[in-house]
Amino acid sequence: MINKYKHISFDLDGTLIHTMPEYRHRVVPVVIKQLGGNIADEFVIDRFWFESGRSEIIKNHFNLNPDKFWELFHIIDTPEQRSAHTQAYEDAEPTFRKLKDLGKTISIITGAPRKIAQIEIKKLNGAPHDFYFSIADSEFSEKPDPSSFHHTLEQLCLKPEETVYVGNSSEDAYYAKNTGVDFIYLNRKEHKFDLKEYATAIIHSLDELFA
Repeated sequence: MINKYKHISFDLDGTLIHTMPEYRHRVVPVVIKQLGGNIADEFVIDRFWFESGRSEIIKNHFNLNPDKFWELFHIIDTPEQRSAHTQAYEDAEPTFRKLKDLGKTISIITGAPRKIAQIEIKKLNGAPHDFYFSIADSEFSEKPDPSSFHHTLEQLCLKPEETVYVGNSSEDAYYAKNTGVDFIYLNRKEHKFDLKEYATAIIHSLDELFA
């Protein structure tokens, strides 16, 4: 499945790292309540967590100013709290080691703030990778804007056609499509995915990358 690619790039949250669902269903309502917003149902929280256009969801479904929401969210969503509610998927570390044995370049591109991303990457137990990039702490727009992916490719001196992105959400699918790279959808069974036509392959474990 990956033989033709030099570069295997990964999303982080929900792809390599699992955040317990109860965490998002606790933290997001706290932010909404403190800012005086409202929420119709818990499904919107899942949409906010996994889909693209989060600021639109905040504005249209939480009835809040996105800038104020993010400011408070990043105060409440501390690295310590996130760390206590996250763990690496069992297939993540072995996959990275197998990819390096095959001579692949590995990157991680995440929308998570750097302080969160660094804690989560540590949970991969030293799994080898060549580059990671936190979009939230950069000048680039959030996924699915492709500018951060193009930046990653430039840093690694690689081309889109040499690259595949592995992710778990519609946001990741759009991100790969906009960049011009292939996309492998990893179904972790956490939420609905409606963009199967964007996926070069659909897998249920990272072990399937080597099939």
